[in-house]
Amino acid sequence: MPRLKLMRQMNDLPIIKGFRPIWMKANYRQAVVMNLDEYEVLRLIDYEGKIHEQVAGMMQVSRPTVTRIYESARKKLSTALVEGRSLLIEGGEIEINEQHYLCEDCQHRITMQPAEDRPGICPACGSVRIISLNDCFIRGCKRCRRCR
Repeated sequence: MPRLKLMRQMNDLPIIKGFRPIWMKANYRQAVVMNLDEYEVLRLIDYEGKIHEQVAGMMQVSRPTVTRIYESARKKLSTALVEGRSLLIEGGEIEINEQHYLCEDCQHRITMQPAEDRPGICPACGSVRIISLNDCFIRGCKRCRRCR
Protein backbone atom coordinates (compact mmCIF):
# COMPACT_ATOMS: atom_id res chain seq x y z
CA MET A 1 0.00 0.00 0.00
CA PRO A 2 1.44 3.42 -0.89
CA ARG A 3 2.04 5.87 1.89
CA LEU A 4 -0.15 8.93 2.35
CA LYS A 5 0.63 12.02 0.33
CA LEU A 6 2.00 14.88 2.41
CA MET A 7 0.23 18.20 2.17
CA ARG A 8 2.47 20.73 0.46
CA GLN A 9 3.00 24.00 2.34
CA MET A 10 2.30 27.30 0.61
CA ASN A 11 2.79 30.81 2.00
CA ASP A 12 0.88 33.00 -0.44
CA LEU A 13 -1.68 32.68 -3.22
CA PRO A 14 -1.20 33.73 -6.85
CA ILE A 15 -2.31 37.23 -7.80
CA ILE A 16 -4.40 35.88 -10.67
CA LYS A 17 -6.50 32.79 -11.31
CA GLY A 18 -5.12 32.08 -14.79
CA PHE A 19 -4.38 33.27 -18.31
CA ARG A 20 -5.98 32.97 -21.73
CA PRO A 21 -4.87 33.82 -25.26
CA ILE A 22 -5.84 37.40 -26.09
CA TRP A 23 -7.65 36.62 -29.33
CA MET A 24 -9.88 33.91 -27.86
CA LYS A 25 -12.82 33.82 -25.50
CA ALA A 26 -12.25 31.85 -22.33
CA ASN A 27 -12.74 28.14 -23.02
CA TYR A 28 -12.57 26.43 -19.64
CA ARG A 29 -13.43 23.00 -21.03
CA GLN A 30 -10.10 22.79 -22.87
CA ALA A 31 -8.11 24.76 -20.31
CA VAL A 32 -4.92 23.40 -18.84
CA VAL A 33 -5.28 23.26 -15.03
CA MET A 34 -2.10 23.90 -13.07
CA ASN A 35 -2.29 22.91 -9.41
CA LEU A 36 -1.27 25.38 -6.73
CA ASP A 37 1.70 23.25 -5.71
CA GLU A 38 2.94 23.32 -9.32
CA TYR A 39 2.54 27.10 -9.42
CA GLU A 40 4.43 27.44 -6.12
CA VAL A 41 7.33 25.29 -7.34
CA LEU A 42 7.57 27.30 -10.60
CA ARG A 43 7.49 30.55 -8.64
CA LEU A 44 10.16 29.48 -6.18
CA ILE A 45 12.54 27.90 -8.71
CA ASP A 46 12.15 30.08 -11.82
CA TYR A 47 11.04 33.42 -10.38
CA GLU A 48 12.88 33.51 -7.05
CA GLY A 49 15.89 31.46 -8.22
CA LYS A 50 15.87 28.94 -5.39
CA ILE A 51 17.37 25.47 -5.76
CA HIS A 52 15.34 22.27 -5.46
CA GLU A 53 16.63 21.46 -1.97
CA GLN A 54 15.55 24.86 -0.65
CA VAL A 55 12.11 24.52 -2.23
CA ALA A 56 11.72 21.02 -0.76
CA GLY A 57 12.43 22.38 2.71
CA MET A 58 10.00 25.28 2.28
CA MET A 59 7.18 23.06 1.01
CA GLN A 60 7.99 20.21 3.43
CA VAL A 61 8.35 17.53 0.74
CA SER A 62 11.31 15.57 -0.62
CA ARG A 63 13.64 16.89 -3.31
CA PRO A 64 12.57 14.23 -5.87
CA THR A 65 8.95 15.26 -5.27
CA VAL A 66 9.86 18.88 -6.04
CA THR A 67 11.51 17.73 -9.28
CA ARG A 68 8.40 15.75 -10.30
CA ILE A 69 6.12 18.69 -9.51
CA TYR A 70 8.43 21.06 -11.44
CA GLU A 71 8.46 18.83 -14.55
CA SER A 72 4.67 18.53 -14.46
CA ALA A 73 4.27 22.31 -14.14
CA ARG A 74 6.65 23.00 -17.04
CA LYS A 75 4.78 20.48 -19.22
CA LYS A 76 1.42 22.12 -18.45
CA LEU A 77 2.76 25.63 -19.05
CA SER A 78 4.32 24.68 -22.38
CA THR A 79 1.14 22.86 -23.46
CA ALA A 80 -0.94 25.98 -22.78
CA LEU A 81 1.51 28.22 -24.68
CA VAL A 82 2.09 25.97 -27.71
CA GLU A 83 -1.53 24.89 -28.17
CA GLY A 84 -3.01 28.33 -27.37
CA ARG A 85 -5.16 27.06 -24.50
CA SER A 86 -6.29 28.85 -21.35
CA LEU A 87 -4.31 28.18 -18.17
CA LEU A 88 -6.15 27.93 -14.84
CA ILE A 89 -4.36 27.90 -11.49
CA GLU A 90 -6.37 26.08 -8.84
CA GLY A 91 -6.64 22.93 -6.76
CA GLY A 92 -4.02 20.52 -5.57
CA GLU A 93 -3.15 18.98 -2.23
CA ILE A 94 -1.79 22.00 -0.43
CA GLU A 95 -2.01 23.69 2.92
CA ILE A 96 -1.96 27.49 3.00
CA ASN A 97 -0.31 28.99 6.07
CA GLU A 98 -2.62 32.05 6.24
CA GLN A 99 -6.23 32.89 5.41
CA HIS A 100 -6.68 35.20 2.40
CA TYR A 101 -9.85 37.16 1.64
CA LEU A 102 -10.86 39.53 -1.17
CA CYS A 103 -13.41 42.33 -1.19
CA GLU A 104 -15.43 41.95 -4.39
CA ASP A 105 -16.23 45.68 -4.47
CA CYS A 106 -12.80 47.32 -4.10
CA GLN A 107 -10.50 44.28 -4.74
CA HIS A 108 -8.74 44.83 -1.38
CA ARG A 109 -6.88 41.69 -0.19
CA ILE A 110 -7.04 40.80 3.49
CA THR A 111 -4.54 38.36 5.03
CA MET A 112 -5.22 36.84 8.45
CA GLN A 113 -3.84 34.09 10.67
CA PRO A 114 -5.83 30.82 10.62
CA ALA A 115 -7.02 31.26 14.23
CA GLU A 116 -8.65 34.64 13.50
CA ASP A 117 -12.32 34.93 12.53
CA ARG A 118 -13.46 35.73 9.00
CA PRO A 119 -13.67 39.53 8.49
CA GLY A 120 -17.23 40.86 8.56
CA ILE A 121 -16.57 44.01 6.56
CA CYS A 122 -13.80 45.26 4.30
CA PRO A 123 -11.43 47.61 6.17
CA ALA A 124 -10.88 49.65 2.99
CA CYS A 125 -14.44 50.31 1.78
CA GLY A 126 -16.82 48.87 4.40
CA SER A 127 -18.39 46.34 2.01
CA VAL A 128 -19.74 43.02 3.26
CA ARG A 129 -19.05 41.25 -0.07
CA ILE A 130 -15.93 39.39 1.08
CA ILE A 131 -14.92 36.01 -0.38
CA SER A 132 -12.36 33.49 0.78
CA LEU A 133 -9.51 33.26 -1.71
CA ASN A 134 -8.37 30.01 -0.09
CA ASP A 135 -11.67 28.38 -1.08
CA CYS A 136 -11.57 30.08 -4.47
CA PHE A 137 -8.13 28.73 -5.36
CA ILE A 138 -8.28 25.32 -3.69
CA ARG A 139 -11.80 24.22 -4.56
CA GLY A 140 -12.94 26.72 -7.20
CA CYS A 141 -15.73 28.53 -5.37
CA LYS A 142 -17.83 29.12 -8.54
CA ARG A 143 -19.30 32.23 -6.86
CA CYS A 144 -16.84 35.02 -7.52
CA ARG A 145 -16.12 36.59 -10.87
CA ARG A 146 -12.68 34.94 -10.85
CA CYS A 147 -14.25 31.46 -10.96
CA ARG A 148 -17.26 32.05 -13.21
